[in-house]
Amino acid sequence: MNNINIPKYCIYFIWLNLFYSITNAQQYEQMSFSELENTIIQTENHLNSIGRANSIMIIETIIDVSEKFNTQQEYYLKGYSYNLLGKIHFSAKEYKEALRNYKIADLFIKKLEGFPELTVDINNNIALVYLNGFNKPGRALKRIKHIYENSDDLNTYSRHILELNLANIYIKTKRYSKAYKLLEKCKKYFKNNQHYASKLAVTYTSFGEYYYCNKNYDTAIKYFELAASIAETNQFFRQAMTIYKKYEDLLVKIGREDRAYQILKKYTKHHQTALEKEKLEADQYKKQLVVSEEKNTIETQKAEQSKTISIFTLSLLLICLILFCFFIYNHKKTKVLGESLALRNKELKISKEKSDRLAAVKTKFISTVSHELRTPLYGVVGLSSILMQRIKDEENHKFIKLMKFSADHLLNLINDVLQVTKMESYEISLDKSTYNIKDLADDIKNSFEYQAEKNNNTLHLDFDPNIPTMLIGDSVRLSQILINLISNANKFTKNGNIWLNFIKPVISDNMVDITFEIKDDGRGIPLDKQEIIFEKFSQANSKDHTTGTGLGLNIVKKLVSLHGGDIKIRSAPGKGSTFYFTIPFEIDSSNKEINTPDNVKRHIPLASSEDYNILVVEDNKINQIVTQNILKSKGYKSEIAEDGIIAVEMAQKNRYDIILMDLNMPNMNGMEATQKIREFDINIPIIALTASDTQDTIKEILHPDSGFNDYMRKPFKNAEFFKKIESNMLNPISKAS
Repeated sequence: MNNINIPKYCIYFIWLNLFYSITNAQQYEQMSFSELENTIIQTENHLNSIGRANSIMIIETIIDVSEKFNTQQEYYLKGYSYNLLGKIHFSAKEYKEALRNYKIADLFIKKLEGFPELTVDINNNIALVYLNGFNKPGRALKRIKHIYENSDDLNTYSRHILELNLANIYIKTKRYSKAYKLLEKCKKYFKNNQHYASKLAVTYTSFGEYYYCNKNYDTAIKYFELAASIAETNQFFRQAMTIYKKYEDLLVKIGREDRAYQILKKYTKHHQTALEKEKLEADQYKKQLVVSEEKNTIETQKAEQSKTISIFTLSLLLICLILFCFFIYNHKKTKVLGESLALRNKELKISKEKSDRLAAVKTKFISTVSHELRTPLYGVVGLSSILMQRIKDEENHKFIKLMKFSADHLLNLINDVLQVTKMESYEISLDKSTYNIKDLADDIKNSFEYQAEKNNNTLHLDFDPNIPTMLIGDSVRLSQILINLISNANKFTKNGNIWLNFIKPVISDNMVDITFEIKDDGRGIPLDKQEIIFEKFSQANSKDHTTGTGLGLNIVKKLVSLHGGDIKIRSAPGKGSTFYFTIPFEIDSSNKEINTPDNVKRHIPLASSEDYNILVVEDNKINQIVTQNILKSKGYKSEIAEDGIIAVEMAQKNRYDIILMDLNMPNMNGMEATQKIREFDINIPIIALTASDTQDTIKEILHPDSGFNDYMRKPFKNAEFFKKIESNMLNPISKAS
């Protein structure tokens, strides 16, 4: 019985569609030329709502009935219709069928005159098939260039659409300079015409792909975000999905999986929104169709009541069938997408876990490298400083001075490498403390006067008097930025001038934006090198071996970005260079200077260092000698404890004025030894000496329960070392108390 029902059902369904097609054809045969043209336009605008099968049926019917018009009108309707059929097949990735319909449309339009926009659209579509369907960018380029160069009567919009497509083909064929020029023209045009927001978003997306191909990932990210913002603002959800997919691919390629995961979530959100919007349009289309059928029914009832009822019933059944098919298709598509997203989420989760593990290993590596490199350097720098004081004969003093310079230079290089690594590990954050920015500017100028004199340079300071004196921010990081830039300017300037300018304050409420300029009249930087000098390990002149590691400007750029600014450069060979940036500061409303450990101007030295006894806890023999001799040069008495256990025993038996505690030692480390000492003495100042400067180590030292009063990184400058000792002996307040 079942075997008989299936053929009957199929025959009934075929008869139903045939009847509907005949009825539909009769309806379109009664339409005028302009009504048929409008029907094609409405079908193109609502393809998702009408559905693929219905759209093809409507367009093929119009092709059939177009023969009743004159040749000009017939060819126009057929060219327009075949072009739309090509688009329908192209969206379904049926590229051969799409190309066949586009070429038929092209044959009809070639016989007409006065339709340049339709000609451009057809040729654009053919180019897209060659490019995306058959991966033949050469043929696509040939097609677009022919229309672009031979169509003089195109309007401005159509010409820019051609240029946009031509630019995308140039990107595919790696002709980047030609693509960039066309994209610039399109950006300018679409940006000045707000109602072309969709095309502006496409232009920005193409810019993103251009910079992606040229490995300028930061600029590519900026353009993808601009494109996505326009698409979201104008609710172009399908376009936003395309942009976010390309954006996600870029982030995955450069290893930013966390951000890629966020973009994937936006892609999913817009996909859901697009489906809901298309469903809403489908519902509206159903309502319009029902209303239209009801009107036709009322009009036709006067003549053929029974025939109208049959047509309406069959139409309603067909709509239900279409909706049912749409529901099944949408359900399968959503299921496949859900499975794909679940798999993608799982992969991203695994990548994130792997990234977290690598970050932990990297942090441990930084801590180990920092300690292992700085510990022997402490001995080299310290011993060379001591020898410089003791050996006065000119020849040996010169050699020791060179050794000291080399050790300091090596320390600076190591600090640069570790600084960059810490930034990449997100271990750098800004402190907030009150400081006098005018004093900071004066200190920086004074500290560089000797270095400037060595190259016969003059250092100038221009400080705008309208800048508030007391600000809240990170004076150390700001100093690091300015010192790096001034040192760089002095390195490439001989017998010239260097300017340090604090200018153009813009005050709003309790905030001020200050522009900083570091200017010189040195040898300058070529234009083609100005983009790369901020990259790691890059130098303007690869043959210049006196310029260090190439990390200084990279550190500066990241620190300026951390402050919320963006550093830029103006330069030309032989005309000097100007580095400038603007960053915001919070104004200290109390306008009072704070007595901080960094405020060296308010430091009061001890009356007599010979009356103080210091316990040095250090396991490294060389470092013991260095530290004791540095203390001895100032007149301090000191004793050595070789590990934490010995330090605790000596602190119990003897009285010391301060303890200098190394952290990494055998038997008992500095952290444990300090905790033990605090059990019987909460007043003695204890300063941690560490060769590691990872964020976790510093946080552990500064924790209120650590027992430390202060810390210093090894190797240190002697002046800073003595100021720390004297400051803590004058104010012996333990964090353990």
